[in-house]
Amino acid sequence: MTTTAGEPGVRANPTEARELVERGIAAARGGQRRVAAGLLARALKLDPRDERAWLWLSEVVDDPEQRAFCLHAVLRINPHNPHAHRGLAYLARQGTTTARQVADLTALTAESTPVATPAEQATASPNRDWWLQWRWQRHETSRVRVVLWLLPIVLLTVALLLHQSVRAAREQTLAALAAEQDQTFTITNDPVLPFATPTPVPELEAEPLAVVESLTVSYLTAIDTIRAELRKATDTYRQETGQPGGASINHVAATQRLRAAVAQALANLGELRVPGVLTPAHEDYRRGLEFELAGLDAILEFYSTYDVANANRAALRFQEARAFIERAQASFQNQSQILGERSILSAYTIR
Repeated sequence: MTTTAGEPGVRANPTEARELVERGIAAARGGQRRVAAGLLARALKLDPRDERAWLWLSEVVDDPEQRAFCLHAVLRINPHNPHAHRGLAYLARQGTTTARQVADLTALTAESTPVATPAEQATASPNRDWWLQWRWQRHETSRVRVVLWLLPIVLLTVALLLHQSVRAAREQTLAALAAEQDQTFTITNDPVLPFATPTPVPELEAEPLAVVESLTVSYLTAIDTIRAELRKATDTYRQETGQPGGASINHVAATQRLRAAVAQALANLGELRVPGVLTPAHEDYRRGLEFELAGLDAILEFYSTYDVANANRAALRFQEARAFIERAQASFQNQSQILGERSILSAYTIR
């Protein structure tokens, strides 16, 4: 039995060796000694421990020394073979004491693997190649099978990690947006600090004092009229929108009417002749009405989209409008009080 390099105990195509032995025996029985010798030698290259092949090869070789070599090879495989003992005894009686190997064959021992000749290596190489190729294919198939099993697991793990990271990033983004919206649109109930009433400073007017006082009275009277109209429009708006179960279309119509009233008041305010002493108050009142218009516009947008951001923006605009209007009203009241005191003093003036 021959073995492949690096794979002890592996038979090198024994089926082909047995077929060659059978063909060699048939050729020997048919008298074709040279053909039989060639076939048996090829069989022994594939399986050097075939005892029957060595016996038949000893019968077909012509050289007595080669015949002795074959019989010695049989005894190395089976020391108790009677045919080998009788053949060696016969050769000894004929005077053959040495053994010479058969061409293309190497003496083999039962304990070790023979050293192959170059011709034998060339013949046995294809037999080793098929085994090595099969082992390599089996190894590669195992690697591919492992990769095919591991690939879905790796892909699933990567998908889960990506899902978790995307979900965490999305939650962080939503939390940041919510915090930003709360910071931007949250209405704070901070108390409005009262503005200090400015102390009237005597100014040099280009017009006489009586003309200035008359202009101031006229302006305050017109402002009172505008404020009265706005209060009436505001009360009407509160009545129309304060009833429970009202339709949103009614609220939209009421908001539009109040906006028209504020816009008309702003237009009327722009037509007034402002005395110099009331110019800051006039500007504060005008800016307050503008902020109120912006708040009403935000409420109309809220009714259109129902976006909470519009409601928050409207609340901020109303809060700013209230601050400006309250400061202007304080100035108006202060100026009215000054005019009242002057009128009382003028009654006791020497004429």
